[in-house]
Amino acid sequence: MDEPDIFEVAMRIARVEYPELDVPHYRARLEEFAREGRARIKTSGRRAIDQFNAFFFDTLGFHGNADDYYDPRNSYLSDVIDRRTGIPITLSAVYCEVGRRAGLRAHGVGFPGHFLAKCVHADGEVLVDCFNARTVTREDCQELLNSFSPGGPPVSDEMLEIASPRDILSRMLANLRRIHAGRGEFARAVRWIDMDLELRPESPHNFRERGMLYIQMEEFGKAIADLERYVRVSPGAADLPQVREQIQLIRKLLSHLN
Repeated sequence: MDEPDIFEVAMRIARVEYPELDVPHYRARLEEFAREGRARIKTSGRRAIDQFNAFFFDTLGFHGNADDYYDPRNSYLSDVIDRRTGIPITLSAVYCEVGRRAGLRAHGVGFPGHFLAKCVHADGEVLVDCFNARTVTREDCQELLNSFSPGGPPVSDEMLEIASPRDILSRMLANLRRIHAGRGEFARAVRWIDMDLELRPESPHNFRERGMLYIQMEEFGKAIADLERYVRVSPGAADLPQVREQIQLIRKLLSHLN
């Protein structure tokens, strides 16, 4: 299966909120940023990355929205471009889109709890924390990980691997799902899972999550269908007893309703 284009799918996500979104406008904005960025890069290697970072964070002013982290606008790439603020994953996505157009080998990194960017150059690589507008070392990453998971594991090479476009987009959608489910906007949360299933049609986790949301919406038939599918495709899942119990409770409820 071919990898999706991050910008194009991110615009599809934004168009759920903004149906009249002018996608060519935002593509042109990225190109404009990239032209300016290229003009600021006067050398190569690590120094080129530092020059681009100064342009992206200081001149353009992209920064993390620490004051209202769970504002849904932080997850729409169009809003992030307009407002120059967002969460780690969307800021990293814009950083990489602009950086690649400016000539950098920039990639997203699905670090646990705090998405990062990575720029690869001839002599190594540089990790960038776009939310805090800084480059980070492996030791900094360990501090980040400890802040999310005190007493957790040490940072591994796997945690710092380049993320696939599919994984990046799926993580964006998961953020939106959590935001809207937390607000009790279950139908909107289901919409994000539906989009994620277009990216990952056989994701067991999505069936479980959507099934639980359907329960909240009192769409019990749909809930049973999703939870039973989760059971079928996840025979070794640790939570199968709880999911099977939930299915039985729904069936008992439906029998009383009938």
